[in-house]
Amino acid sequence: MDAFSNYDLLDASTGKKVAEGHKASFCLEDTSCDPGVRRRYACTAHTQGLGPGCYDTYHANIDCQWIDITDVSPGDYILKVTVNPGFQVQESDFSNNIVRCDIRYTGSYVQAHNCRITEY
Repeated sequence: MDAFSNYDLLDASTGKKVAEGHKASFCLEDTSCDPGVRRRYACTAHTQGLGPGCYDTYHANIDCQWIDITDVSPGDYILKVTVNPGFQVQESDFSNNIVRCDIRYTGSYVQAHNCRITEY
């Protein structure tokens, strides 16, 4: 998939997109699961998918899962993360695919708070 998730940085007061990124995907797997849930999918076993109660997580040093904020001014923003934006992966419920977090960027670091699932 060209984009398994999209990352949009929006100006908190105007909603205008000021920066963006995306996460490409070549294999979906259960890298970890809730207690009592068994992993069903693993790329090394040539099975792809995400089981209920499981997650496909990545370390921060893996490329193409960030937003370049080099030209972004310090201020208040909203980080909008949309998973499966093209509805290419079958799901039982698409209404929980967008998360928004309030962002405070100081010019040297970023603070995220008030993350919530939204429908748009």
